[in-house]
Amino acid sequence: MHRGIAWSTVAVVTLIVVVFSALLRVSSCADAAAGEGESVCTSGPAVGVPLLWGIVLVGAVVGAVAIWNAVRAFRAESR
Repeated sequence: MHRGIAWSTVAVVTLIVVVFSALLRVSSCADAAAGEGESVCTSGPAVGVPLLWGIVLVGAVVGAVAIWNAVRAFRAESR
């Protein structure tokens, strides 16, 4: 397999994983008894906010390295 295509694939797969992790949400509601107050609903990322930040940071580094190596491979091929 060509190195440029392989690194491009790594970049795309990394982007898909990061976007999927960011968009996958979970929500829950705690209903109060009738006349006993308000219901409380929460929503957030399914993996949790701290883990999502970790995924985004690692994904950014992996994506940057993959793009850098893909560009280098395509430039080397054109010479």
